[in-house]
Amino acid sequence: TYNLGLMLVYGRDGLPKDYLKAAELFKRAATDTYQPHVPSMRYLAIMLANGYANSQGIPDYAAAIYYYEMCINAKLEHFPNVRDLCINEHRSLSDAYNYAKEKNAQIRGKGRRKL
Repeated sequence: TYNLGLMLVYGRDGLPKDYLKAAELFKRAATDTYQPHVPSMRYLAIMLANGYANSQGIPDYAAAIYYYEMCINAKLEHFPNVRDLCINEHRSLSDAYNYAKEKNAQIRGKGRRKL
């Protein structure tokens, strides 16, 4: 599932690029109840954060943060380097997301008039 997702992301082995199908495959692998696939969690988070996981092309930062957190908290015996990547990417995305939320709240607050 993961390898097919990668082939669809990069358009390899004669397959056309298909981000929506790739995101679906990564989600299936990431949320597998028997053995969740940690690299799929990371790729899904990246796709969600960049708007590649839905047909509207709209980023879903909250969902991306969720999958980064899944990656960080997963058992990583087979993927030790992936956790470090997830931690760094999660931190960067969370910082940017929180900053944008604060700025948005400030902008909305300035638009209100005191009576």
